[in-house]
Amino acid sequence: MATRTFRDLFRSWRRNLKARLPYVRRREYRILERKYGELIDGLGHTPRASLARLHALKPMTGPWVGDVCLFVTFASKPHIKRHVQAHLENLLRAGVNVVLIVNTELAPDQIVLDAALSSRLSGVLVRENVGFDFAAWAHAYLLCEQRDRWTRLMLVNDSIVGPLNTADFDRMLMRLRNSIVDVVGLTESRSPLPHVQSFFLVFNATALRSKVVQDFFQHMLSLPTKSQVIDVYETRLTQVLRLHGLRCEALFDPLSHDPHSSNDTYFRWDQLIHAGFPYIKASVLAKFAGSARIAGLIPAEFLQSDI
Repeated sequence: MATRTFRDLFRSWRRNLKARLPYVRRREYRILERKYGELIDGLGHTPRASLARLHALKPMTGPWVGDVCLFVTFASKPHIKRHVQAHLENLLRAGVNVVLIVNTELAPDQIVLDAALSSRLSGVLVRENVGFDFAAWAHAYLLCEQRDRWTRLMLVNDSIVGPLNTADFDRMLMRLRNSIVDVVGLTESRSPLPHVQSFFLVFNATALRSKVVQDFFQHMLSLPTKSQVIDVYETRLTQVLRLHGLRCEALFDPLSHDPHSSNDTYFRWDQLIHAGFPYIKASVLAKFAGSARIAGLIPAEFLQSDI
């Protein structure tokens, strides 16, 4: 484990002290009250993920055998983000059947995709921008046929930029393909519940055949806010799967056991890259762009990416 700085130690001590206090702070109570009030109000009229408007810019060419990736990106402009195109190219190079789902407020005929890349994709779906990544993944999943022929399903989104290093990416995929765990994420977080993070999730054959996973996709809702999606789906998914006997693990070991700063992709992103993690979060890249911490770690083409 990497050496912790004084700031990390002080932050951990302060947060642990607050956590042990025998009361809930007024500010935290108000935040929780507002958040769960919004969730309860919204659940009564939240539509199923599969009811969103969707247009097949390139119809899905299944059924497929082997690895399938449902890749979600948000597009505010007609052109797909450059780091998304690079990621898709590497997944295709690795022999993965990739379906691209574009969440957007634009009309389908406004979306521009490189013809050579599109010809290699197994489908391109332009979807109404509702429900965020989980709803888009579920919608595309339910449209796929003969899923029993899949070796594994990869759920990926555009919040990660890379691969930063082709060799690290290839090693990561080899480890994913050799894993005997039912559901594999790349990293984990301990807050607010221990869970594998959802920017790159892999469901192996046993998980794909399980009723709990099939029901998870079947009953997905297009929740209206990102925080609700995180609370209802991302942070709870690992707990639900484990409760039903499925093994869930992260590919990269945690670099800290502090539950208040356990998100390595944010707090220790440079250490994670040195450990062979082939990505950087787009939000982190935007925050540290131009800093000395970025120099030498991030290829130039990603520093110019339209994240």
